[in-house]
Parts: sequence; C-alpha cells; structure tokens
Amino acid sequence: MKREEYFRKLRFLLNDLPMEDLEQIEDFYLELFYDGLEQGYSEEEVLNRFDSPDEVAKKIRAEYGGLVVYTAKGKSQEEKQERQEKQGYGPVDMIHTVKVQTENVRIRIRTVEDGPVRVYFKPREGQDIVTCEEKDGVFSFEHKMKGTFHLNWLNLFMEYNAVILELPSSFAGNLWIQTKNGAVKGSGMMNLAQAEITSTNGKIKLENSKIDQLRIKSSNARIELANMSGSSAAAVAGNGIISAKECRFPEQITLETQNGTVSGKNLISDCITLQTCNGLVSGSIIGNENDYNIECSTINGFCNLNSVQSPTRTKSLNAKTHNGRIQIEFAP
Repeated sequence: MKREEYFRKLRFLLNDLPMEDLEQIEDFYLELFYDGLEQGYSEEEVLNRFDSPDEVAKKIRAEYGGLVVYTAKGKSQEEKQERQEKQGYGPVDMIHTVKVQTENVRIRIRTVEDGPVRVYFKPREGQDIVTCEEKDGVFSFEHKMKGTFHLNWLNLFMEYNAVILELPSSFAGNLWIQTKNGAVKGSGMMNLAQAEITSTNGKIKLENSKIDQLRIKSSNARIELANMSGSSAAAVAGNGIISAKECRFPEQITLETQNGTVSGKNLISDCITLQTCNGLVSGSIIGNENDYNIECSTINGFCNLNSVQSPTRTKSLNAKTHNGRIQIEFAP
C-alpha cells in the first residue's frame, strides 16, 4: 500500500469527524510517517510498521480526544485530597514555574486564552506512575514507567500516549521540560521569561512563540524552530539536524550539533553561532555583512565567506564544520 492510498482510506474511515479534528489527525500521522523516513526507513517499511487504516481508525475513535482532563477546582484540604484521589493534576494557585518530566511519552504544549495551568494525561493501568506537586509557586508533574519498557519507535509518536501541557496565554513565568524517548512540540507561548527543554531520542519542535531566554538540548534527534523571538536562544544536539527559520533573538542565536546539518533562514541577531562536525552549514542573515566580525572554517568543503575581524564591526558570526560546506548569505 502506498502513502496516498493509506491516508485516503484513513480519511474515508474518519470522514464523519469534524474537519478541524480530521486535519489535525492527518497532520499528526503524516508527521509520524516522515519521522520514520528520517530514521532511515523506506516508505514501505514505515507503512508496514503502521497498523492498518481500519485498526488506526478504531484506535483514534477510542483514544483521540479521550485524554482525561485533570483540573483542580478547590483550595480546601478536603478538595485537594479529593483531587489527588481522582488523579487531578491541575494547580490551584498562581505559579511562576512549571516543571514537566516524562518517560516514553510525547509532550504537547498548547496555550489557551485564560484559566490555570493544566496537564492532560491518561495513565495506563499497570504502566504509568504519576506524581504531582505544587509548592512555593512551582508546579511539578512527573511521569515514569513501571517495570521494563521495550522501546518501539512507533510508540514514541502515538498521540494518545502523550502528556498535554496547557498554559494560559498570559503565563509569563519559567518552563522546564525533560523527556526520555519522547518528542516535544509547542506553539503560541508569547510571554515566557525562560524555557529549558531537554529531550533524549525525541524531536523538539517549537514555533510561533516569544521566549526571552530559550535553551534547547536534544541527544539523538532533530531540533526545529520557526517564527521564534526573544533575547537569546541556544539549540544544541548531540546527533541530529538543527533548523531555525524566521527567528529573532538580538543578543544571541546558537545552533550547534555534532552530526547533522545546521540551517538558519532569515535569522536576526548580533551574535550568531552555526556549528557542526559533519554536515552542511547554511543560512541567511538579515543584516549588513560589514557589521559582522566573521570567523568561518571548514576542513573538507567550500566556504563562501571570508573570515574578517575589525574593531569597527559590532556584531559576530561564527560558522564552522569539519566535513561539509558553508553557505551563508546576508540580506538587507
């Protein structure tokens, strides 16, 4: 079965769902499909690892939108105790820091117009351990797996196997996320002071957000940033592609990986670092080339820029690779 046929049948089996939900489902499974290709599987191999469209549709009907909403509704000790007994994970009071730590599940960050910070999750009987604490303005949610987990790459991308973190659009505090064997995806965060996101074996994708101080680290997966802004940003990957487009961080932008390409499109910053050991470094910078002190080097490849240092130049660009080409353009 080819990709077009697979998704055409899946759409047919779910055509009674609201169009918005159907589009979200299709986007999700297309992302899952392309993630499989990125891991080196052929199109046929990826589809062979999928359940059939009939089985996927059945699971979606059972699980999609079926995440249980856990929200605190009272401040009394009795109500808090009742919330815990019902596995409610929503904080009661105003908080300044949110911490989420998970194993083997995806993390989705979404914003809402108002309301408290909430976590949506559906614990699986006999598999998940969840602890939740709210203390001194810090809301912490931790998820662990019981026993031994047998890693299956497909499990990492199943939407119903996910933690959904819901932030009000006015939340202007700090966000700390750490996950093992799970991807992180977020958008619409427009007021965060700081965000530190770490993933082992899972892609990190952030878009359409304003975060003053952003720090991202991925051990074995790609990092994608799109339409991001703030003061400074650093994205570091052990093994994976890093891409950033339409990003504005005046103080600093750092994109660094060991094995993979580094690309930046329409970057705006006074201090830019693009670095990899084995791969292409490419990008476009909004600004005047004559304003930048430039340090570029590659051992086995072509570089279209010359290194130059001058006290009259107030900005800096550092672009390095060992085995690859450097191609960076400046645009007014």
